[in-house]
Amino acid sequence: MSVNCRFALDEKRYVIDGVNVANSGKAYCNEGGPEDDKYLRERVLMIRLSGMIEKLIVNLRPMQKLPSGQEYKPFNEESHSIWMAAFHTIKASHLDTFDPAMSIQHKFDGKLRRQKKGTRDFTSLALFRDDVECLLRDLYGDVESDALKSIVWAVFGIVERFTKYVRPDLWKEHQDAKDLDYMDGIGVPEGYGISSSEMRRGLAAQLYLILRVYEIQQEPSAFSDYTIDFANRFSQEWDCSPNSVRELVKKYLPSNPHLRDHLQRSPALSRILSNSLI
Repeated sequence: MSVNCRFALDEKRYVIDGVNVANSGKAYCNEGGPEDDKYLRERVLMIRLSGMIEKLIVNLRPMQKLPSGQEYKPFNEESHSIWMAAFHTIKASHLDTFDPAMSIQHKFDGKLRRQKKGTRDFTSLALFRDDVECLLRDLYGDVESDALKSIVWAVFGIVERFTKYVRPDLWKEHQDAKDLDYMDGIGVPEGYGISSSEMRRGLAAQLYLILRVYEIQQEPSAFSDYTIDFANRFSQEWDCSPNSVRELVKKYLPSNPHLRDHLQRSPALSRILSNSLI
């Protein structure tokens, strides 16, 4: 590995990263494949991005058995589709023209400089977005670049729209966070106020986020690592205890016709609420 090259292959053809050892040994390069720095960077990008998507999109399919009796988890089609769309978007961007040497000259220290203001900054999708930006700054260089900023938001936009249809709970979590923040004045244009309808939307978002966090806490294995992280952070700011959930349901159930359906669909919520409430 020369001073101007970041990546190399070990004896088993796994990529070794001379800048960030955490990337080493994860990406495999097929025999006869290119061994230049750009291609090896692409291999690392593929495997690291795939891991982040799988960390976000839990495979909800039940275990199945082979004729031999061995159990296996079915292929996660949603995760794979989102991963391919995000990966090819990065590959098609101007970012891919960056010389790998730039990431040696501008080494990323692992810390984003973007200021966090509200709940929208630590939803499952937002935490995923931050990890994508960290990965790109690591592999392509920690520089202030329009190409880097635009691709981070392009990947985030792709994943956000995908989740609306394949994991609507993730999409709604982020939308509710934005509505809650707006009620608190975060994201409100300068010189504008908050209308009564926006206030009601923010209160409804607060309720649904508290209910969601309670459900996550009751059955964390059904949710992604990013979502568990979100729940832990949210519960530090809001009371998501059973008593809080009961009181909120009593308060909002009469005026919220959609709440009853939500409660009846949730085993975790049904367990702490009396039949007289739902």
